[in-house]
Amino acid sequence: MCIRDSHRAPLVGAHAVAFIDHVRGPQQRCVTADVAQQPGLLAWLLSRLKARAFHANKFDEALQSYTAALQVNFEDQPFRAVLHANRAAALQSLKKHLEAIVACCESQFFDKSYVRAIQRRADAYLSIGDWTMAAKDLEVLVPIMGKECEAKLREVKMNIQRGVHIEHYAVLGVSSRANASEIRASYLKKSLKHHPDKAETEYTKEIAELMFKRVVEAYKVLSDANARRAYDNKRILGSSNAYNR
Repeated sequence: MCIRDSHRAPLVGAHAVAFIDHVRGPQQRCVTADVAQQPGLLAWLLSRLKARAFHANKFDEALQSYTAALQVNFEDQPFRAVLHANRAAALQSLKKHLEAIVACCESQFFDKSYVRAIQRRADAYLSIGDWTMAAKDLEVLVPIMGKECEAKLREVKMNIQRGVHIEHYAVLGVSSRANASEIRASYLKKSLKHHPDKAETEYTKEIAELMFKRVVEAYKVLSDANARRAYDNKRILGSSNAYNR
């Protein structure tokens, strides 16, 4: 069974229906023998749980289900790409933009042709105002997705020309009203999470280095009262990331 193809889902039979109806979280182990013997099927079923949670706006629950699905040992690499990209969608909805970018890059590792991963990574780059990286993904998407991406790409190129800065608050995942303690706490958490030394492969190390750089840059500005005031003034004047106003 090609578990990537949701149109073939009914073929999994009664055991699949029972699993979906009774499993309420990745920690529970109410899996039938038939499902347990098919790791790819188990991952697919967990992904269905995530889809239910996502459409119900339960993004934390959705993220947990996709993470659990990726921990299952199966060999369908294109489906792994789908799972990583859908993790990115949940992370993006939770405003964890850096983590979403990393998840999209992991998706690309398993299937470079999966357009959703490129699209979601572009959206995440837009959310943090990383126009240069967003432009690279949008240029790939324009021939595939047409006018919508063309409009985004034009705006991104204008922002590059104007020298619009990275959205530091979005990078750290804090409100523009965050106090110094909240900013520092977020910086410590994200700098540890995205430190290049924690990357497991050279592929993930490359993106970790970029995410870590963004975190350090954001903290350097927001932790300095004068630099933050100047940055906030630019945001008020409308010269910051239009996607995060």
